[in-house]
Amino acid sequence: MSLAENIRRTGVLPGELAVCWLGQAGFLLKDCQGKVLVIDPYLSNCGEQMRGFKRLSPILLAPEELTPDYYLITHLHFDHFDYETVPKILERGTSPLFLGPSSCREKLLELGAPSGQCVRLDRGESYRDTAVSIRAVTADHGIMAPDAIGVLLEMGGYRLYFSGDTAYREDIFQAAAAFRPDMAMLSVNGRFGNMNAQEGARAAALCGAKYAVPCHFWTFAEHGGDPGDFCRHVQSGGRAVPLCFCQGEIRILSKEKLMQRGKEPA
Repeated sequence: MSLAENIRRTGVLPGELAVCWLGQAGFLLKDCQGKVLVIDPYLSNCGEQMRGFKRLSPILLAPEELTPDYYLITHLHFDHFDYETVPKILERGTSPLFLGPSSCREKLLELGAPSGQCVRLDRGESYRDTAVSIRAVTADHGIMAPDAIGVLLEMGGYRLYFSGDTAYREDIFQAAAAFRPDMAMLSVNGRFGNMNAQEGARAAALCGAKYAVPCHFWTFAEHGGDPGDFCRHVQSGGRAVPLCFCQGEIRILSKEKLMQRGKEPA
């Protein structure tokens, strides 16, 4: 079964939220109403064409199969703002609601996205409707992406923190700690201004999340990253449960337990 079909068939009951890792820093969320949100999906090979970064992981979901209600982008780098996927989404003529910092909004408009479908989400700014609540917080990606954001997101009754690409700074994670996330997704590749595995584990402890999920590793040889090291440091340094997703794996968050693909207890 294709990932697109698996996502479509995954049933989400009230009080649950489906979470799928798309690879790199990309995640897909699905609630009980069938609303779908994606954040930073990298579903092409544009990195090789633009920068010579050859993709090592497979593309499990084609851009043409991606039909989200919300498309959230943390910054302009090609593995977050996918320069092949976004135009293909726009070609369909039925745009999702795009959200991201000013630089991303400007690029979306340049590519032809309807202005009414592009929400500016700079640090400290928020978006809310009946399905989601999203707040942009600080990420320190240096001069490479000066307006890069982290994200505090509520959907389906759960709170998730996405660090985005960021260096380790204790003050950055204060907002996440106050948010009290159920799950924290943390970039841990240790290069290009990002946290390494040990720093990501420290961030997980500071956030106080129930589950700590490493991401942003193994997509390119140039990126590196060690999710096993991250998990070992999380286990030894805090109360969070380390959780590694396989690419394309779907897990169901519920108040009782974490389910794998909606069927088997994790």
